[in-house]
Parts: sequence; C-alpha cells; structure tokens
Amino acid sequence: MRRALGLVLVFGATACGNVEPLASTNAAIFAGTPAPDFAPVVGVVNFAGGQCSGSLIAPRLVLTARHCVANTDGQESQVVCGQTKFTPPDSAGAIFVVALPEISNDPKDYLGVAEIRMPDGLGDDLCGTDVVLLRLKEPLAEITPLRPRVETPVAPGETYSAVGFGVDESLPDRPASVRKRGEGYEVTCSGPGCKASDILGNEWMGDGGPCSGDSGGPALDADGQLIGVVSRGKSGCLEPVFSDVASRAAWLKSEAITTANAAGEAPPAWAPCDAENPCSQGAASAPETPPNAPAPTCALSHPRGHDGYRLSSALFAALWLLRRRRNAHAVVEAGVSRVSQHKSK
Repeated sequence: MRRALGLVLVFGATACGNVEPLASTNAAIFAGTPAPDFAPVVGVVNFAGGQCSGSLIAPRLVLTARHCVANTDGQESQVVCGQTKFTPPDSAGAIFVVALPEISNDPKDYLGVAEIRMPDGLGDDLCGTDVVLLRLKEPLAEITPLRPRVETPVAPGETYSAVGFGVDESLPDRPASVRKRGEGYEVTCSGPGCKASDILGNEWMGDGGPCSGDSGGPALDADGQLIGVVSRGKSGCLEPVFSDVASRAAWLKSEAITTANAAGEAPPAWAPCDAENPCSQGAASAPETPPNAPAPTCALSHPRGHDGYRLSSALFAALWLLRRRRNAHAVVEAGVSRVSQHKSK
C-alpha cells in the first residue's frame, strides 16, 4: 500500500498525549441511520488511496479533508501535531465524487474533479490545515448544497449531527459505503477553550459521531448548516476533532465567488459579492436556501456524456482493481493495527 495516512479518518486519543493513531478506511457514523435523501453529502474516492466523505457547498464545490487527497512525509500511522507533515496533494485526475446514497461500482456515477483548492500560504502541518475544496468539472445542479455557517463560530454545548459513508462499526456485519447520519452529539470545546494542546484555534472537538472513513464529512448545526469538517478523533468513534468552518469564512467565500465567476454563474447566497470579491458581469448572488431545506429527490439522477467528466469503463476497471488490492490487507505500524476495508461483494 502506497500510503498509510491517505483517505482515513485520523483517529487520536488525547489520553495518549500528542500521539494520535490512525484508523481504517471506509467507516461510517457509529450506529447512524441511513440517509438516502441527504444528497449534499457525497462520497469522495481517491484512486491513489481510498475513500472519504465530503459536502457540496456550491454546485461545483465539495468541501472535504486535506488528508483525503494528500499523503504525509513518513506515511505515518500516527499523527503528532507539529510533526506530521503533508506532502503535495495527489493529482485531481485521481479523485472522483459519487453523489449517491451508496458508493457505486458503476463508472458512470463517478464525477470528475478539475482542481484541488487550498488557501494560499497554507502550511504543511496536518493539525489546523486539514481542509480542501474540490472544484468539479461539471456542476451538481440538481442537488441543493449545504450552507456553511460562516458568520457564527461554534459554541461549547451546542448540538450537532454528523453524516458520512462506510462501515458502521456498531453492526456485526459492518455494512459499508452507505451514507448514514447520527444526531444528538454535543460540541465539547473549541480552539483555545480545549484543554488538549493538540486542538488548534481553528478546530473544535465533539463528543461522538464520526468513525474512520467519515473523514471530510460534515458536522451540521440544529438548522442544518455546516459547522465542521471531520479531521481526526479517538479510537472507538469518540472525541472527534473537526476543522472549523467559520474561521475559514473569507477563503470559502472567495473560492465560491471565483468558481462561480469562472463558470458565468451566480455565487451562493452565503458568499455575496463585494468590492474585494466582485461578481463577474454584475451577476447577483443566488437566492438564499432556507435552513434544513430537503434536497430534491431527483438529485440522485446525474447528467451523462460530459467529456472528461466520467471515467471510461476500461480505465475505471483498472483503477478499481488497483484500489481493491490496496485496501485488501492489514497494515501494522508503530504498534497500531489498521485494517483497510473494502466493500464486500
């Protein structure tokens, strides 16, 4: 297996000091319920390593974790803040989005990524930088995107829900790659308010929900707004650490407007044009979507036939076989056992 870190939820235990062991790929929200209609949460598949989850925040933009698209220097099975460093991201051509309730084996369901977007001057330390945007080759116009909560930071004690794909470790047969949702979790602390030294100022900790493979998936507030991106956590699906959304508001707004301008489209309502980020040709921002607005049921039907948008069948077969081979055996490093899982046939 080429990488030990890529495309896994970074699982950490604060009881073990700064060392945060990584866990296996493809796990879902612990004891979550199926969420077939929650279309804005998508699967992110990287044929260089494995799969994650992500959030559609604009028709052409998916927010996910940086470790879903980038390796680390030593391919560590543990993360130490200040020491675990990212290498450059994989090629955008190896990364695809699946906007279905279950990760599909059908090449027609894999949507191409045109570009991986990161803030300018971003450092290479994993902690505090574990967020990227995927710019899609074609818009997912039939899906109502999630609204990032860019105005108000999270507060300790507020509730959140989590959504992701993969193996549900609460069930004996460990069903895989199905979008599931868990509710009723609580924000434990945020940034400097966390006693743990490995929670940075642009991160926050919750009391449960995501498991390994939910990396890049969203935490949603009571109104269904996106407030966090899954980065790492404690073994047993406990104490997940999220990259904070509100602290990245300026970057998210700029990327949303730039992407919309390039496509000649209106930016989302949460990213209004201004003097610093003007709309092209005077285009106004899109109308606001009410919180908790359900995604249309037709969102699971996707356009076909865009050049460069889908995988060819032959290329998909070769890459899928390679992905399965990489995910089919156990890796033991630094005393931490990590079993890479794949969807059973």
